[in-house]
Amino acid sequence: MIITLIRIFIYVPLGLALRVSQPYRAVGKEGEVPLRCSFTSNVQPQEMQVSLYRGLHGRERICRAYVNVSEPRFTTDGSVNCRGNISPGRVDMIVSGLRGNDTDFYRCAIEIFFPPPYLRTIGNGTVVDMQETPNCPTASTQSQIQSQTSEQESVEYDVGPLPLLYAILIITSCSLILQMFACKWRTSASTAPMLSQKERYMKF
Repeated sequence: MIITLIRIFIYVPLGLALRVSQPYRAVGKEGEVPLRCSFTSNVQPQEMQVSLYRGLHGRERICRAYVNVSEPRFTTDGSVNCRGNISPGRVDMIVSGLRGNDTDFYRCAIEIFFPPPYLRTIGNGTVVDMQETPNCPTASTQSQIQSQTSEQESVEYDVGPLPLLYAILIITSCSLILQMFACKWRTSASTAPMLSQKERYMKF
């Protein structure tokens, strides 16, 4: 009896097959890309799970959300997050937090938990082309840059002559000191023979 129930829930009849399709290519800008996952099934899902996998074989899971159809909106957390809405036959989501090097193949997986039986299928995949916009300065950023450069120039202009003045003061003080020593040496040298001559005259 239990084995029969397990077979009923595991093996899906052909009439209840679930199929997921995705557009071939999607272009993302400013870290976000819109993705649509369309699905067809003979059952009307009430509780389902939507997952997004990265890579050709879909091994790296980017986000996952368990959704009750009565509250179709969902949001996931993480460095790369997904937010979207489930409507009959499709899932529309926006993936945020992507960069240029995240350009890759992304596959959408849909699992239907209720009503039974359990169904799971992965889509054919979408090539996500993330385009990074260059950091072009706006008018406000240009005015900020100009004000910063003018402030730097004024600071450099104010501070610039100070080292030159210090150097001039040091050089003049050193030259004065040297002149004083030279004058003392000259006076001592000139007075020494005069004293000796006076002493000689006194001796005579």
